[in-house]
Amino acid sequence: MSFEEKAKHFVNTFQEFTREQQNEVLKQILLKCQPLQLRSLYSELKPLLAVDFVASLPKELAERIFSYLPVKSLCRVAQCNRLWRERSNHNAIWYRFCVQHGWNRFGEDLLQAPHTQTSQVSNTPFTEGISLKPATCRWKSIYIRALLLDKNWAQGRYTVAPLLRGHREPITCMDCNGSTIVSGSSDNTVRVWDVKTNACVLVLDSPHSDSVRCVQLKESLCATGCADGVIRLFEVKSGRCLRSFHGHTGGVEHLSFDGGTIISASTDLTVRVWNADTGQLIHTMTGHSDEIQVLVAHDDHVITTSWDETIRMWSVKSGTCLLTLRGHTEAVYCCEFNDKKIISGGGDGLIKIWDSYTGDNTFSLVGHTGEVYCLQFNDDVIASGSADSTVRLWSHQGVLLHTLEEHIGVVRCLCLSGNRLISGGDRKRIAVWDVKEGKLLSVIYRNPTLLHLMWADETKLITASPETPGTITMINFW
Repeated sequence: MSFEEKAKHFVNTFQEFTREQQNEVLKQILLKCQPLQLRSLYSELKPLLAVDFVASLPKELAERIFSYLPVKSLCRVAQCNRLWRERSNHNAIWYRFCVQHGWNRFGEDLLQAPHTQTSQVSNTPFTEGISLKPATCRWKSIYIRALLLDKNWAQGRYTVAPLLRGHREPITCMDCNGSTIVSGSSDNTVRVWDVKTNACVLVLDSPHSDSVRCVQLKESLCATGCADGVIRLFEVKSGRCLRSFHGHTGGVEHLSFDGGTIISASTDLTVRVWNADTGQLIHTMTGHSDEIQVLVAHDDHVITTSWDETIRMWSVKSGTCLLTLRGHTEAVYCCEFNDKKIISGGGDGLIKIWDSYTGDNTFSLVGHTGEVYCLQFNDDVIASGSADSTVRLWSHQGVLLHTLEEHIGVVRCLCLSGNRLISGGDRKRIAVWDVKEGKLLSVIYRNPTLLHLMWADETKLITASPETPGTITMINFW
């Protein structure tokens, strides 16, 4: 009997065995094999064992299997081959990961038009070598960008939009809600800008007859205060002036607008409360004897500060002065408050912490050698900026935690968000700080010589300058 006949007979006999008998025969054969024979056998079996189950399954079932994987495993799966990458880059899977981290709120920012990238640290792309291939789905792109967002802030990786130009005179006021910017100017106009397109979509130049001193956005409405003493309420989309509020005998320098109520402060030294729906004057509050510097509102209370060295808390509901705080020896330039405390900074270089209920001065923070022009606080820290070119971080018990030195010139504005602090002022410099460590993360040099207005959220920074002509700079860390 030839070899071929013997092999055929063996295979036929093998097929007649039960599964258990076949396994035993195979085991006996493998035990008789030499190492080289086993290696040859493995090379023959390897292609048969490498079955691509993803290619054999319906698309929906493969995506369902991948949905049970953690992020790192899913990224490894995407590196296997093109089909596995396409199945793992499924929007529903990555949207779930974004929701888990709260990053689904960045969904609209990804649609923002790309700008030319500028980096003070490196020209490395935002994704640090992670190539967003054509098969990468939208929510995976969002996940990757959000994961690297803090690193972009810390390492100075950002894009810069073309400057928003149009105002002929300095910009005096600005507000933003993330998608729309409104800016007021000494050229008697308010301009409405679209953040995504970097375009001026509307110019509110009538009926302002003098410099626009303050603006505030609230949903689809914009309230403006003008040096002609009139407050105006506009519909942002159409630019239509819904109503005007007359009563102030001096320019309106500050206002707060919550949608139903407008609170204004004027050079006539009065604070007024208006019904935004009807235009009716509800209260006129008097007490300050010199120019009002700050107006901030919280719930039913509003606080104003003045050159008369006082801080006053007013009840919006009753129109009465609840507290008059005296302690500063010069004008009070900045103030923030909540239900428990009031924190103020003044021309005397002092920061004072007051009890919101009793008006008692609980702490006086000494350290600045120049006027304190800006401050912000959260539950952990108080940040202050001064004419002495420093930013200082304090505990709520009055202890100086860190003195941050990077600025040249006056520090005029701060944005405090979590553990990140952004400070800006004179001499073309914006600094990003780690509040917990008290260290400098990055420096941005994209603003004009002077900077007096700043707005920031998690993904972008918007600045305006008092120089002529007025321009707005948008810096995107997304």
